[in-house]
Amino acid sequence: MREKIVVSLSTIPPRFKDLGETLTCLINQDYPADEIHVYIPKTYRRFPRHSFSLPENPMGGGNVKINVVEEDLGPATKVLYCAKTHWGTNTRIIYCDDDRLPDRTWLKEFLKATGKNPDKAIVASGFDISRYNLNPSPPRYPRAVKRRVIENPGYIGARITQKVKELVFQRGFQKPSRINFKRSGFIDIAAGYGGVSIKPEFFDIKAFRIPEALWTVDDIWLSGMLELQSIGIWASNSIRVPICHNEKGDTVGLGGNLFEGNDRHSRNKIGIQYLQKTYKIWN
Repeated sequence: MREKIVVSLSTIPPRFKDLGETLTCLINQDYPADEIHVYIPKTYRRFPRHSFSLPENPMGGGNVKINVVEEDLGPATKVLYCAKTHWGTNTRIIYCDDDRLPDRTWLKEFLKATGKNPDKAIVASGFDISRYNLNPSPPRYPRAVKRRVIENPGYIGARITQKVKELVFQRGFQKPSRINFKRSGFIDIAAGYGGVSIKPEFFDIKAFRIPEALWTVDDIWLSGMLELQSIGIWASNSIRVPICHNEKGDTVGLGGNLFEGNDRHSRNKIGIQYLQKTYKIWN
Protein backbone atom coordinates (compact mmCIF):
# COMPACT_ATOMS: atom_id res chain seq x y z
CA MET A 1 0.00 0.00 0.00
CA ARG A 2 1.43 3.40 -0.95
CA GLU A 3 2.24 6.08 1.57
CA LYS A 4 -0.38 8.66 2.39
CA ILE A 5 0.98 12.11 1.47
CA VAL A 6 0.23 14.91 3.94
CA VAL A 7 1.31 18.55 3.71
CA SER A 8 1.45 20.22 7.12
CA LEU A 9 1.72 23.87 8.17
CA SER A 10 0.61 26.33 10.80
CA THR A 11 -0.11 30.04 10.66
CA ILE A 12 -0.41 33.16 12.82
CA PRO A 13 -3.27 35.69 13.07
CA PRO A 14 -1.64 38.47 10.97
CA ARG A 15 -1.33 36.00 8.09
CA PHE A 16 -4.83 34.53 8.23
CA LYS A 17 -5.93 36.78 5.35
CA ASP A 18 -3.19 35.43 3.04
CA LEU A 19 -3.42 31.77 3.98
CA GLY A 20 -5.89 31.04 1.21
CA GLU A 21 -3.30 31.89 -1.45
CA THR A 22 -0.81 29.44 0.06
CA LEU A 23 -3.43 26.71 0.37
CA THR A 24 -4.54 27.25 -3.21
CA CYS A 25 -0.94 26.69 -4.38
CA LEU A 26 -0.77 23.51 -2.31
CA ILE A 27 -4.11 22.26 -3.63
CA ASN A 28 -3.14 22.89 -7.26
CA GLN A 29 0.04 20.82 -7.28
CA ASP A 30 0.82 18.62 -10.30
CA TYR A 31 0.88 15.73 -7.81
CA PRO A 32 -1.60 16.76 -5.10
CA ALA A 33 -1.36 15.69 -1.47
CA ASP A 34 -3.93 13.35 -0.01
CA GLU A 35 -4.47 15.79 2.85
CA ILE A 36 -3.35 19.29 3.81
CA HIS A 37 -3.33 19.98 7.56
CA VAL A 38 -3.26 23.47 9.08
CA TYR A 39 -2.62 23.69 12.83
CA ILE A 40 -4.07 26.59 14.85
CA PRO A 41 -3.37 26.90 18.61
CA LYS A 42 -6.15 28.19 20.84
CA THR A 43 -3.83 30.91 22.11
CA TYR A 44 -0.63 32.36 20.68
CA ARG A 45 2.39 33.23 22.81
CA ARG A 46 3.35 36.04 20.46
CA PHE A 47 -0.20 37.35 20.07
CA PRO A 48 -1.81 37.04 23.52
CA ARG A 49 -4.56 39.55 22.68
CA HIS A 50 -5.75 37.61 19.68
CA SER A 51 -9.37 36.58 20.09
CA PHE A 52 -9.63 32.99 18.94
CA SER A 53 -10.78 32.57 15.36
CA LEU A 54 -10.04 30.34 12.40
CA PRO A 55 -8.69 31.28 8.97
CA GLU A 56 -10.90 30.72 5.96
CA ASN A 57 -10.60 27.41 4.15
CA PRO A 58 -10.55 28.16 0.39
CA MET A 59 -11.97 24.73 -0.36
CA GLY A 60 -14.63 24.93 2.33
CA GLY A 61 -13.44 21.52 3.44
CA GLY A 62 -12.21 18.88 1.02
CA ASN A 63 -8.72 17.61 1.69
CA VAL A 64 -7.78 20.76 3.65
CA LYS A 65 -8.21 20.18 7.38
CA ILE A 66 -8.01 22.97 9.96
CA ASN A 67 -6.89 21.48 13.28
CA VAL A 68 -7.20 23.33 16.59
CA VAL A 69 -4.51 22.43 19.16
CA GLU A 70 -4.16 23.31 22.81
CA GLU A 71 -0.56 24.50 23.00
CA ASP A 72 1.42 26.91 20.85
CA LEU A 73 4.73 25.18 20.11
CA GLY A 74 6.01 28.19 18.19
CA PRO A 75 6.86 27.63 14.53
CA ALA A 76 7.37 23.89 15.21
CA THR A 77 3.54 23.72 15.51
CA LYS A 78 3.56 23.28 11.74
CA VAL A 79 4.82 19.68 11.97
CA LEU A 80 4.95 18.18 15.47
CA TYR A 81 1.20 17.69 15.95
CA CYS A 82 0.90 16.24 12.47
CA ALA A 83 3.77 13.83 13.14
CA LYS A 84 2.19 12.69 16.42
CA THR A 85 -1.21 12.16 14.77
CA HIS A 86 0.38 9.89 12.16
CA TRP A 87 2.79 7.89 14.35
CA GLY A 88 2.58 4.24 13.36
CA THR A 89 1.00 4.92 9.96
CA ASN A 90 2.36 4.63 6.43
CA THR A 91 2.55 8.40 5.89
CA ARG A 92 4.98 10.88 4.41
CA ILE A 93 4.69 14.44 5.77
CA ILE A 94 5.98 17.47 3.91
CA TYR A 95 5.91 20.51 6.16
CA CYS A 96 6.26 24.07 4.97
CA ASP A 97 5.78 27.74 5.89
CA ASP A 98 2.51 29.62 5.56
CA ASP A 99 4.07 32.69 3.90
CA ARG A 100 5.50 30.79 0.92
CA LEU A 101 3.94 30.02 -2.47
CA PRO A 102 5.24 26.77 -3.99
CA ASP A 103 5.12 26.26 -7.74
CA ARG A 104 3.14 23.37 -9.22
CA THR A 105 6.13 20.99 -9.34
CA TRP A 106 7.11 21.45 -5.68
CA LEU A 107 5.42 18.40 -4.15
CA LYS A 108 6.12 16.15 -7.14
CA GLU A 109 9.84 16.90 -6.92
CA PHE A 110 9.81 16.31 -3.16
CA LEU A 111 8.25 12.89 -3.65
CA LYS A 112 10.78 11.98 -6.35
CA ALA A 113 13.65 12.86 -4.03
CA THR A 114 11.96 11.06 -1.14
CA GLY A 115 11.56 7.91 -3.23
CA LYS A 116 15.32 7.81 -3.75
CA ASN A 117 16.08 8.52 -0.07
CA PRO A 118 13.12 7.23 1.98
CA ASP A 119 14.94 7.09 5.31
CA LYS A 120 16.26 10.64 5.17
CA ALA A 121 14.67 14.03 5.73
CA ILE A 122 14.54 15.78 2.33
CA VAL A 123 14.93 19.55 2.01
CA ALA A 124 14.95 22.20 -0.71
CA SER A 125 17.00 24.61 1.41
CA GLY A 126 19.28 24.48 4.43
CA PHE A 127 22.73 25.29 5.75
CA ASP A 128 25.69 23.95 7.71
CA ILE A 129 26.49 24.95 11.29
CA SER A 130 29.97 25.97 10.20
CA ARG A 131 28.47 29.33 9.21
CA TYR A 132 28.32 30.10 12.96
CA ASN A 133 32.02 29.31 13.49
CA LEU A 134 31.05 26.36 15.67
CA ASN A 135 32.68 22.97 15.65
CA PRO A 136 30.77 20.96 13.03
CA SER A 137 29.78 17.37 13.58
CA PRO A 138 31.70 14.62 11.79
CA PRO A 139 30.06 15.24 8.42
CA ARG A 140 28.03 12.79 6.40
CA TYR A 141 29.08 12.43 2.78
CA PRO A 142 28.48 13.39 0.06
CA ARG A 143 27.90 17.01 1.04
CA ALA A 144 25.38 19.21 -0.75
CA VAL A 145 26.88 22.01 -2.81
CA LYS A 146 25.11 25.38 -2.91
CA ARG A 147 24.35 26.93 -6.29
CA ARG A 148 25.67 30.45 -6.57
CA VAL A 149 23.40 32.97 -8.25
CA ILE A 150 26.01 33.58 -10.96
CA GLU A 151 25.71 29.88 -11.90
CA ASN A 152 21.99 30.26 -12.59
CA PRO A 153 21.47 32.41 -15.71
CA GLY A 154 17.75 31.65 -15.83
CA TYR A 155 17.30 33.05 -12.34
CA ILE A 156 19.43 36.11 -13.15
CA GLY A 157 17.27 36.82 -16.19
CA ALA A 158 14.09 36.51 -14.14
CA ARG A 159 15.51 38.85 -11.48
CA ILE A 160 16.39 41.45 -14.11
CA THR A 161 12.85 41.21 -15.49
CA GLN A 162 11.48 41.65 -11.95
CA LYS A 163 13.58 44.77 -11.35
CA VAL A 164 12.62 46.30 -14.72
CA LYS A 165 8.92 45.76 -13.94
CA GLU A 166 9.39 47.39 -10.55
CA LEU A 167 10.97 50.45 -12.19
CA VAL A 168 8.26 50.68 -14.84
CA PHE A 169 5.26 50.12 -12.58
CA GLN A 170 6.73 51.68 -9.42
CA ARG A 171 5.69 48.80 -7.18
CA GLY A 172 7.14 45.57 -5.88
CA PHE A 173 7.00 42.25 -7.75
CA GLN A 174 7.70 38.78 -6.44
CA LYS A 175 11.28 37.57 -6.49
CA PRO A 176 11.47 34.48 -8.77
CA SER A 177 11.98 31.05 -7.27
CA ARG A 178 15.16 29.08 -7.77
CA ILE A 179 16.86 25.80 -6.93
CA ASN A 180 19.35 26.35 -4.11
CA PHE A 181 21.74 23.45 -4.75
CA LYS A 182 23.78 22.44 -7.77
CA ARG A 183 24.62 19.06 -6.21
CA SER A 184 22.44 17.00 -3.90
CA GLY A 185 23.93 15.82 -0.63
CA PHE A 186 23.84 16.03 3.13
CA ILE A 187 23.49 19.26 5.07
CA ASP A 188 23.28 20.02 8.81
CA ILE A 189 20.16 22.18 9.14
CA ALA A 190 16.81 21.80 7.36
CA ALA A 191 15.28 25.17 6.44
CA GLY A 192 11.52 24.88 6.76
CA TYR A 193 10.70 27.70 4.37
CA GLY A 194 11.71 25.52 1.42
CA GLY A 195 9.78 22.52 2.70
CA VAL A 196 10.93 19.40 4.55
CA SER A 197 9.86 15.80 3.90
CA ILE A 198 9.82 13.39 6.86
CA LYS A 199 8.31 10.21 8.23
CA PRO A 200 6.14 10.77 11.32
CA GLU A 201 8.50 8.73 13.52
CA PHE A 202 11.39 11.08 12.74
CA PHE A 203 10.03 13.27 15.58
CA ASP A 204 9.33 11.42 18.82
CA ILE A 205 7.96 12.74 22.11
CA LYS A 206 11.26 14.47 22.96
CA ALA A 207 10.66 16.86 20.07
CA PHE A 208 7.68 18.35 21.95
CA ARG A 209 9.86 19.39 24.92
CA ILE A 210 11.14 22.56 23.30
CA PRO A 211 13.39 24.59 25.62
CA GLU A 212 12.90 28.33 25.82
CA ALA A 213 16.22 28.94 24.07
CA LEU A 214 14.93 27.17 20.96
CA TRP A 215 11.25 28.08 20.96
CA THR A 216 11.63 30.58 18.08
CA VAL A 217 14.22 28.67 16.02
CA ASP A 218 12.36 25.60 14.83
CA ASP A 219 14.87 24.86 12.07
CA ILE A 220 17.60 24.36 14.67
CA TRP A 221 15.45 22.42 17.13
CA LEU A 222 13.86 20.10 14.57
CA SER A 223 17.19 19.46 12.82
CA GLY A 224 18.71 18.67 16.21
CA MET A 225 15.95 16.16 16.91
CA LEU A 226 16.68 14.50 13.55
CA GLU A 227 20.41 14.39 14.33
CA LEU A 228 19.65 12.87 17.74
CA GLN A 229 18.00 9.95 15.93
CA SER A 230 20.86 9.71 13.38
CA ILE A 231 18.53 10.75 10.55
CA GLY A 232 20.42 12.47 7.75
CA ILE A 233 19.15 15.66 6.12
CA TRP A 234 19.41 15.39 2.33
CA ALA A 235 19.31 18.57 0.23
CA SER A 236 17.89 18.01 -3.25
CA ASN A 237 19.06 19.83 -6.37
CA SER A 238 15.70 19.45 -8.12
CA ILE A 239 13.21 21.26 -5.83
CA ARG A 240 12.43 24.93 -6.37
CA VAL A 241 12.24 26.97 -3.17
CA PRO A 242 8.77 28.58 -2.84
CA ILE A 243 8.62 32.34 -3.27
CA CYS A 244 7.61 34.58 -0.37
CA HIS A 245 4.15 36.18 -0.27
CA ASN A 246 5.44 39.66 0.39
CA GLU A 247 9.13 39.70 1.08
CA LYS A 248 9.37 43.39 1.96
CA GLY A 249 5.99 43.84 3.59
CA ASP A 250 5.93 41.02 6.17
CA THR A 251 6.88 42.50 9.53
CA VAL A 252 5.57 39.68 11.72
CA GLY A 253 7.89 36.84 10.73
CA LEU A 254 10.40 35.68 13.31
CA GLY A 255 13.26 35.65 10.83
CA GLY A 256 13.62 39.41 10.56
CA ASN A 257 12.68 40.38 14.11
CA LEU A 258 14.44 40.62 17.45
CA PHE A 259 13.28 38.22 20.14
CA GLU A 260 14.39 39.01 23.67
CA GLY A 261 17.11 41.21 22.19
CA ASN A 262 18.53 38.60 19.80
CA ASP A 263 18.25 38.54 16.03
CA ARG A 264 17.73 35.29 14.10
CA HIS A 265 21.43 34.69 13.56
CA SER A 266 22.15 35.00 17.29
CA ARG A 267 19.19 32.81 18.25
CA ASN A 268 20.30 30.11 15.83
CA LYS A 269 23.80 30.10 17.31
CA ILE A 270 22.47 29.98 20.87
CA GLY A 271 20.22 27.08 19.88
CA ILE A 272 23.03 25.10 18.25
CA GLN A 273 25.24 25.60 21.30
CA TYR A 274 22.41 24.47 23.59
CA LEU A 275 21.96 21.26 21.58
CA GLN A 276 25.70 20.63 21.46
CA LYS A 277 25.92 20.93 25.23
CA THR A 278 22.68 19.18 26.20
CA TYR A 279 22.49 16.36 23.64
CA LYS A 280 26.16 16.05 22.63
CA ILE A 281 25.38 16.38 18.94
CA TRP A 282 27.17 18.40 16.24
CA ASN A 283 30.48 18.29 18.11
